[in-house]
Amino acid sequence: MPDRSEIETLVLESVRLLAEDFEIAALQSADASSTLYASTGSLDSMALVNLIADIEEAIDEKFGASIALADEKAMSAKNSPFRDVSSLVDAIIERIKS
Repeated sequence: MPDRSEIETLVLESVRLLAEDFEIAALQSADASSTLYASTGSLDSMALVNLIADIEEAIDEKFGASIALADEKAMSAKNSPFRDVSSLVDAIIERIKS
């Protein structure tokens, strides 16, 4: 199982690539505390869907783990796992363990 640092690196790389593609300046130098999808986030719903798909694919390719980030648990969570990079990393770790 990958450690938190490896997963965070993968997520940050995915966020930065998406930021370039969607021309989102605020996320081109993203870090663990960067807000993604929240009232103050930089992603709209289409960009979020793209990010989720990119990360799921990257996790499968790099770590051989098939996960679903946009599942019932994520959609019904009190605090969205997509609000910032750190919470997204937490959600990935939880799903890889399962």
